[in-house]
Amino acid sequence: MAILMGGPAFLLLGLFMIWPVIRGIDLSRTNQRFDGAQAAAVGWSNYDKILSVNVIRLPDIPDPLPEQAPTAGWYRSNDGELIFRWRARGLEEIGLGQYADYEIARQFSIGGNQYAVIAKDPLFWKSLLNNFYFALIVVPVQTGLALLLALLINQKLPYRNVFRTVYFSPVATAMVIIAVVWLFLYNPQFGLINQMLDFISGGKLGPYQWLQSSSMAMPAIMVMSIWQGVGFQMVIFLAGLQDIPEDLYEASGIDGANAWQKFRFVTLPMLRNTTIFVVLTTTILAFRLFDQVNVMTPDGGPNQSTATMVWYAIRRGWGQSEVGYASAVSIVFVGIVLIISLIQRGVIRSDTAE
Repeated sequence: MAILMGGPAFLLLGLFMIWPVIRGIDLSRTNQRFDGAQAAAVGWSNYDKILSVNVIRLPDIPDPLPEQAPTAGWYRSNDGELIFRWRARGLEEIGLGQYADYEIARQFSIGGNQYAVIAKDPLFWKSLLNNFYFALIVVPVQTGLALLLALLINQKLPYRNVFRTVYFSPVATAMVIIAVVWLFLYNPQFGLINQMLDFISGGKLGPYQWLQSSSMAMPAIMVMSIWQGVGFQMVIFLAGLQDIPEDLYEASGIDGANAWQKFRFVTLPMLRNTTIFVVLTTTILAFRLFDQVNVMTPDGGPNQSTATMVWYAIRRGWGQSEVGYASAVSIVFVGIVLIISLIQRGVIRSDTAE
């Protein structure tokens, strides 16, 4: 009987979730394009290109450095910067011929030795790291700020419904519109943020290249995203706060608990399941970051500093017509997000599950 009653739900689940994933996996093992060419099976080569990553030690820096840039190896640029030139045809000469299909994704130094993270698709890994960077900052900050706002507007203050509306209004506005507005706010010449900093500091701060700098572009998008999304989490926390019985606060007050102890030992435990839900949904929303990146930095930002997984999949699939490869990127990304969600769920187990 239960299976019969759940039949429509199972049918919709299979139709809109399981079947697209199966078709995506099938498509990812082809070289399907948008130009109408006949697709051919390529096996798991798309996944091999995406997931091939390695860390290698680069050759020691020669002394003296060559006067001209070699095909592959160390040299000093006209600006005096020390650079390792990576060219496939020259790697055999320096003992790295087996990595001819790779490119350098990142270089770093440990103990005076030079190392490099190399990958067959370095932009995939850079986009993935940008997603993690965004999520690690935005999820805790946005969750904490949402809880703080919910606590404030849960007080019996005058005009609190006005505050609720003001805080929630960015959520009801399309992200594209908000991104366009913030694009003007971040403008280095006439943007309101630079003008405000200039006014407050008496001309000592700014102007800053918010979206034109590789170190500031992603933090700038984080600030805008937190401002836009915090109202959604605030409403969820507010609903959780209003479900806490007032008797618990009165009993803790009789026992001599102060405001902090009431928050620590009554509010936080009672909001446990609400917090789990907020953290999980915020994490998933953080990993699907695309709209603001596509509007504010449509080319992925300076040095691809704002490239994200969804942006990258759409760029390969729609922009470069590599539908099969983009499907493989999407399948890998879905798997990563699923693993992260399961880990989160295991770490912060709900009271119901216990």
